[in-house]
Amino acid sequence: MNRYEHEIISDDTSLRLTFRPVYSVNSYSPLHWHSHLEVIYLLDGSMTASVSEKKYTLRKGELLIISPRELHATRGLGEVSYILLQIPCDYLSKTLEQVSLLHFQTYFPSYMESSAQKELCECLLRLLDLYNRKEDGYRLCFSSVVYYFLYILYRNYSRKVSRELRERENRNLERIEETIQYVRNNYRNEISLSEAAGLLNVSPEYFCRLFKKHTGQTFSEYVNAVRLLHFYQDLVQTDYSITDLMEQNGIHNYKVFMRLFKETYHMTPGRLRKSLSEKPAPNPD
Repeated sequence: MNRYEHEIISDDTSLRLTFRPVYSVNSYSPLHWHSHLEVIYLLDGSMTASVSEKKYTLRKGELLIISPRELHATRGLGEVSYILLQIPCDYLSKTLEQVSLLHFQTYFPSYMESSAQKELCECLLRLLDLYNRKEDGYRLCFSSVVYYFLYILYRNYSRKVSRELRERENRNLERIEETIQYVRNNYRNEISLSEAAGLLNVSPEYFCRLFKKHTGQTFSEYVNAVRLLHFYQDLVQTDYSITDLMEQNGIHNYKVFMRLFKETYHMTPGRLRKSLSEKPAPNPD
C-alpha cells in the first residue's frame, strides 16, 4: 500500500476527466503532485507557477502543461480566469504506450506560438464552448476534441525519458513527498529543519539542498506557504481574531507573516476580511 498521499481529483464519471472554467482572486495552491496530466489555459489575468524546480509566469493566452507526478504550485496574481483540464493516466493509456515514461513540454508562451500551439488553444476554447452549451450529445464531441488535443500534444510536444531516469525521479519525489505530507499534517506546530531532515535520515545541510533542487523553493518558504494558505481560509470562514488565527496556524513571526500576506493578497488580513464583509449579497434567482 502506498504510504504517500497526494492530491485526489474527482473525475467526471461520464468523461473520465476533470474540466472546468475557474475564476479566482489571489488564489494559491502550495506544492503538491497527482497522477493526472494537468492543463491550465489563461483566459484573463496572470499567475505564477512552479513546476519541479522551474518557475513560470503565465499571462492571457498562455498554456501550462504539468506532466503526471510532477511537483507543482500555482499562485493567481489578482483576478484570474482560466480553463482547467485534468486527465488521468488510465485515460492516456488507452491509446498511448509507456505513458509513465512520457514528459510533455511545460510552458507555452504566447510570443512563441506555433501552428500546433494555436491548435491546442483552439481545442481548449472549443471544449469550453461545448461545456457551457451542454447540448444533446455534447459528450461525444467533447471526447473527440480531448483526443485531438492529446494527439497534437503527443505528436509535437512530448518526449520519452529513460526508465532509469524516471525511476530515479520517482524515488526523489517520494522522499520530498514524505516531507511535504509531514508539513501538511503538522503545520500548526513548531517544525524544525533538523526534524524535517531526520525524516529522510540526512543532515540539515543536505536536506536544504535536496529540497530546493527538487521544488524550486526553500523548506521554510514551503512551510510558510502552507501556514499562510490555512490562515487565509480560516480568515474568510471564521470570526476568530487575527492573533488567534496566527497562533492556531503555527505563525509566530508577525513581521515576516505580514510581509508574506501582503505580497500574496495585496492588503492586510484585517482589510481583506473587511472587504469581503462589505461585498453585497448576491440577488436571489
